[in-house]
Amino acid sequence: MRPGISRRTLLAGALMGGTALRALAGGHAATGGLLRLIANENPYGPSPAAREAANRAVQAGWKYAMREVTALKGRIAAHEGVSPAHIMVSAGSTEALRVSALAFLRAGGRVLAAQPTFAFFADYARALDCEVDAIPLTAAKAHDLDAMAAAVKPDTRAVYLCNPNNPTGTRLPIADLEDFIAAVAPRAPVIVDEAYLDLDPDWPGQTAVARVRAGDAVIVTRTFSKLHGMAGLRVGYAVAPPAIIDRLEALRITQMSYPGVMAAAASLDDEEFINFSRARIREGVAIVTGVLQALRRPYISSYGNFVFFDTGAPAREFMAGMRQRGILTGMPSGSYPTWARVSVGKVEEMQAFATAARDYFGGKG
Repeated sequence: MRPGISRRTLLAGALMGGTALRALAGGHAATGGLLRLIANENPYGPSPAAREAANRAVQAGWKYAMREVTALKGRIAAHEGVSPAHIMVSAGSTEALRVSALAFLRAGGRVLAAQPTFAFFADYARALDCEVDAIPLTAAKAHDLDAMAAAVKPDTRAVYLCNPNNPTGTRLPIADLEDFIAAVAPRAPVIVDEAYLDLDPDWPGQTAVARVRAGDAVIVTRTFSKLHGMAGLRVGYAVAPPAIIDRLEALRITQMSYPGVMAAAASLDDEEFINFSRARIREGVAIVTGVLQALRRPYISSYGNFVFFDTGAPAREFMAGMRQRGILTGMPSGSYPTWARVSVGKVEEMQAFATAARDYFGGKG
């Protein structure tokens, strides 16, 4: 950080726009001149503290992150209320998901997942020659836990839940989630992908980690990519009973980036930035839902940093229309072909999206 510019100054500037915002958020989230609202990234991060830590770590980039990973594991364990033996630090939560698949699916069998949901785990299961049983969402576009529980078969090797769900943004009531895990985990391990959960300050009351503490066969995955804005630094983790963590560690795919590990450790304690990040993301969501209400477009209330809504026509038409207006959006779903997902960028970028959406839907009318 430059001398004379405090973290609070940067955060205040981010609220107002201008030079300080660009210093904090690295300019607009643009790709090839297009506004990038497609990948559920958080362009406000990394935090000032994380950037300082990563910059210092680059100077020591000649060494492996050994003791540093152990220290980060301890910090995460305290954050989650478990022991370090319950934690695996990974290259983003996607590595934790991949290793979980390797641990339970190499012998084949079946995987149970919602449709639509984040496809990474199911796609990797197919690459391991597993069958995927895709269970449709409810009318409210949430996980149908009753249908999923009924669909568990003798050869079901894992059950995947993305909570909050991507792309719909719905979140399961914690009592329903815990009852589901308690009932299903004795039959098949449950992987709960909580990549978006800590975007809500109420996340400690909504996490499945309590079932880890209870000893159930459950793996909870988290990431520094969303709230902490560190998607490119690739740091995540899994929380699971120690015996499962041992299995995951034995199948580890990568060694951790030293700058990424140090940035994650610094970001965990940067409460000022975390509160700022949550507030700006919720402000962006409110801008999107506000314009959708004004345009009378159906949408799902979201617990993520994205909004899923009905465009009223094939979603690819909307995506093409937004691209013509300089904005990348996503993503079509086979289950809901007219629904699209817009990721939340910076506040002024969401205002630009709102203007483009009014223009698009106004022109369609």
